[in-house]
Amino acid sequence: MAMPQLIGKILISLATAIYGFVPPFVDLGKTHATNPLWTSHARFHVVWQVIITFFLAIMGLYLLWFCGTAQSFSINLAFLFGLIVLGGFLLNVLARHYYKGTLSDPNGVPPIFGKVDANLFGFTLGFVLLILGYIIYHL
Repeated sequence: MAMPQLIGKILISLATAIYGFVPPFVDLGKTHATNPLWTSHARFHVVWQVIITFFLAIMGLYLLWFCGTAQSFSINLAFLFGLIVLGGFLLNVLARHYYKGTLSDPNGVPPIFGKVDANLFGFTLGFVLLILGYIIYHL
């Protein structure tokens, strides 16, 4: 495998880990899924979302590293999984004003680096890594 393809796959893998393996540690804890201040239906939806993104990440990593017969298709599909999850988050950030959504909750995960929302930072980083990885892979 050529160096650009390897670097691209590593960057896409990092983005995949951000959307697939970080949220279970955060969202299944006291700030989200087990937060008594959340309605039971909201908790149901966050657990559902975490399960979906976790298994999309597992499938994406499999496609990136273990599906060698149709490598171009596999890379594109793994990229698309990340684009749906991370791009969906960023679209939600833009749309949150229409349904009075917020990036964080007072009893949730505190901002990082002063006032930067942790989700916005992490998922934007993941999105950038995903795009860079895809571009570098196709050099």
